[in-house]
Amino acid sequence: MSDDLSIQGMLAETTVPDLFRSLVRSAETAVVSLDTPGRNDVIYFSEGRIIFASSTDPDLGLGEILLRSGELNLQQYNNAMERIVVARRMGAVLVELGYLKPDELLRAVEQQASAIVLSAMSMRSGNYTIEFTSQWPEGIIALPLSTERLMLDGIRGIEYWSLIFRGISRFERLLEAVAGAEMRSYAMELTDDESHILSFFTQPQTIESVCARSYLTNFVTCRTLWGLLAVNLLQDAESSVMHEKRAATATEYELEAMVEKYNTLFQAIFSIVFQKIGDHIYDFVDRVVLHLSPGTMPYLSGMNLVNEARIDFDQLLNNMIASGVSDHGTIVQNVLEELLAGWISEVKTEFGGEVEAELMRLAEDVGR
Repeated sequence: MSDDLSIQGMLAETTVPDLFRSLVRSAETAVVSLDTPGRNDVIYFSEGRIIFASSTDPDLGLGEILLRSGELNLQQYNNAMERIVVARRMGAVLVELGYLKPDELLRAVEQQASAIVLSAMSMRSGNYTIEFTSQWPEGIIALPLSTERLMLDGIRGIEYWSLIFRGISRFERLLEAVAGAEMRSYAMELTDDESHILSFFTQPQTIESVCARSYLTNFVTCRTLWGLLAVNLLQDAESSVMHEKRAATATEYELEAMVEKYNTLFQAIFSIVFQKIGDHIYDFVDRVVLHLSPGTMPYLSGMNLVNEARIDFDQLLNNMIASGVSDHGTIVQNVLEELLAGWISEVKTEFGGEVEAELMRLAEDVGR
C-alpha cells in the first residue's frame, strides 16, 4: 500500500467495524481518524493490529477511565486534575502523586485505548479518514491490544439495528467459515453466543437460515454474525474462491478511493439537476442508467442510485468477484466513466450546452 494514500468518507455509508475489518484482513499499517461533532478519535494500526488509540472526548481521558473503574477515587482524581498543565500527561501526574506505580501505567493506558476503540465502534455519523502511513506523532507506543477481541466486544455492545443491518447487508447473504476459523476462534476466546453461531458453518448458510435455527433472538444472531464477519471468521461464500484473484495492479483501497472521487462528482451533478427538476431527478437517473452498456449493467446489480447517485463500492466489489473477472481496476474505471458519460449526455439533452459545460468543468477535477 502506498504510504501517501488516504481515503475519506462518511460513516453514514459504512461502519467502523467494517473499516477495521478491511485493515485487519489486509494487514495494513494506517491511521484511522473518526470525526463526529465535538469528538475526534484516532486509531493506529500496525500490520493489521490495533496498537494505540486517542480521543478528544473528555469522558475517555485516562483519569476519567480510572475514575469510572474505581481505580481512582474522586479526591485523587481532583488532585491529579489540579496538577495538569499544558504539555503534561495525566499518566505522569498519576505516577508522580503515587496513585499509579510506573509498571501500572502501561496497563492503565491499555485500558484507556480499549475503551476508546469500544466506544468508537458504535459511531453512526460523521466522517472518517484512513491514512496509510507509519509516520506517527511522538508519544505513540505499541500496546499489546487484542484486536479481534476488541472488535467482537465493540460489536456486542451495539444496540443500533441500523448499524447491524448495514453490517450484514441482506438476509439472503450466503456465508461460510474461512479456512482455519475453528483454530483461530480458540485464540479469540469466543463467548458462548459467538461459538454457538459459528458452529452452524460446517457448510455455507444464509443469514436468514441461521436466524431460523439459532436459540438467540434474531437481533442478537445478526449482531453476532456481523461480529464474526468483522474479525474474518466468516466470509461471503460467493466470493471466497475469487478472493486471492483480486487485481494486483489496483488494490481494494485504491479502487475505493477512485470510486469515492467519482461519488463526490456524482453528488455534485445530482445536486445541480435536483435544483432544476426536484423529485423528477429519479426519472432522470433511470434515463442515465440506460446509457450503460449491457456488459456494465451486471456490476451495478443490487444498487439503488437514488442516494445522490453514489456508487456502493462494497456491492460493486462483490459483483465483480461473483462475476469471476480479474481486472477489477479496468472494470471500475469503465463503470464510472460510462455513468459519467450518461449523466453528461442526459444533462445536455435536458438542459443544453451551458449546463453540460458546467459538468465538464467539474469532471476535469476527477482527472479523466
